[in-house]
Amino acid sequence: MTLPLEVLPFEEYMLRDDRPGYPMNTFARLRFSGPLERDAAEMAFQTALSRHPLLRAIVRPAAHGRLEWVAADPGPPPLVWCRGPCDGPFPPTGGIDLTAESGLKGWVVEDGSRAVLVLQFHHACCDGVGLLQVVEDFLLAYSSALPGPPGRNGLQRLEPHLLPGREAFGLTPQNGSRALPAQATGLLGLRQLLTRHPIPLLAHEPTPFDPLPPGYPAVMTRQLPPAELRALKQLAVRDGVTVNQRLIRDLFVAVDDFQARYQPHAAEGWLRFSVPINLREAKDRRLPAANVVSMVFLDRRRAQIADPDRLLASIHHDLELSRRLRLGLTFMWSISFFRALPGGLDHMTMGERCVATCVISNLGTVLRRTPLERQQGRIVAGNVVLEDMDILAPLRPGTAAAFLIFCYADALCVSMHYDPRRLAREQATDLLDSFLRRVRAPLAGQAGGSGV
Repeated sequence: MTLPLEVLPFEEYMLRDDRPGYPMNTFARLRFSGPLERDAAEMAFQTALSRHPLLRAIVRPAAHGRLEWVAADPGPPPLVWCRGPCDGPFPPTGGIDLTAESGLKGWVVEDGSRAVLVLQFHHACCDGVGLLQVVEDFLLAYSSALPGPPGRNGLQRLEPHLLPGREAFGLTPQNGSRALPAQATGLLGLRQLLTRHPIPLLAHEPTPFDPLPPGYPAVMTRQLPPAELRALKQLAVRDGVTVNQRLIRDLFVAVDDFQARYQPHAAEGWLRFSVPINLREAKDRRLPAANVVSMVFLDRRRAQIADPDRLLASIHHDLELSRRLRLGLTFMWSISFFRALPGGLDHMTMGERCVATCVISNLGTVLRRTPLERQQGRIVAGNVVLEDMDILAPLRPGTAAAFLIFCYADALCVSMHYDPRRLAREQATDLLDSFLRRVRAPLAGQAGGSGV
């Protein structure tokens, strides 16, 4: 019996950072050519849920003022089926109250020849890697539920007994003690996190008690086609950096230009990007969906953004240092420290100041090991083809845009979740297009890239 389980510090941090106007939710929206077979889709949804205990659980008080995960009763709701345009907005949704309902909801939108599957996750239950585990499980289970020759469904064997150690991060008493000296660098970064005051995309007073905006979640998406992605990778290799580091640099430049256009006389301040970091080790490959993630924060002023080459070198230095010294652990340990203080996590999460200007998260190439057939790089699941998808990161007060980047079917996909209370749609479009123009500018000669 996997449940009950203790709610660990990062999970409680996500719970306390959740509020009605800023739900701590992630989303996946999968677009299929062909209609989903209802019985097979229902079965696949339940199969995927059955493999991930934290997505079938609710939170209740436990001993010593702590919280614990217990099995939801009744269990998770079934898929909700809707008729409507598959290129329309997300189905009407809100937050997820983990004290009363489990942390995954699903919708299918159909228009006859196409279907869209929308999955909504509470971030306290799992991170982006966990989200992709559920997506892959659905695709495999759906394919195997349809008529066809018998065979293995391809579902990876998971080991729920690993969940109690989901926040061990591969540390032992031996290597944990060796990691401590490196955290002196992390503590310097933590001091900067606490003492610097980043500025929002556009000047405003964050108000965490805002109601949820109409049309939540507000999203825009763009893609770089395969030829441009190949050119981007070649440039990264040439410069001795990663594609993600180039993208972060280009977003800093785009945000700085955006602010210069929309508030040219505003006081200069720190731009801060929150960058999620995957902390999984090899031993975690059979772990069910969970949070094994931390964050690092990159701060830059306008003068540091003025020279894009030096900016890229500094981002490369900071992220390589973070990887080598495992500085993502610093943020996790700081959460544990604050949780031990009376009201400490509330102090971390309920303030009204801007904590990060933007979020930029990169999931890499998604679903690359899925053992299903492909057509032109796109996954075939039974009678449907997964044409493309959006994946959204959550927003919090003061952070008006969260960029989530991944590769699928040899294209680079960018999903921007934005706050329409802070950015008009025209401004959000301008920001996203400015970012993509910046990314594409050096690619034109190599891949025949075009502007947005």
